[in-house]
Amino acid sequence: MSVMEGGKHLIRYYGWYSNKKRGQRARRPQPAPAGDAASPRAPSAQEARKGWAALIKQVYEADPLGCPKCGSEMRIIAFIERDQGDVIEKILRHCGLWEEAPARDPPAQEPSVG
Repeated sequence: MSVMEGGKHLIRYYGWYSNKKRGQRARRPQPAPAGDAASPRAPSAQEARKGWAALIKQVYEADPLGCPKCGSEMRIIAFIERDQGDVIEKILRHCGLWEEAPARDPPAQEPSVG
């Protein structure tokens, strides 16, 4: 059929891809995965921490919970968020890492032409 006649379908689906089979699959109840009788539960805080650390270790090839000085495992005691600037400044001042930004000179004024 080289010339497409009006009202004819160009592509026809048979078997698994036919509309009839798709409808039958949609009406059929889906079987539960084998071995998973209970509904999935949210991981505990400790499991989530371990998962987070494992992902960081896999991506950056460095253990985020390993102490860089002695190699022992560190504990997370707090999370500091971006909007807590005063807490960040206090911690950095205590560690001697806070640097005041030098004052900038005012912008140079270009001579007016005209």
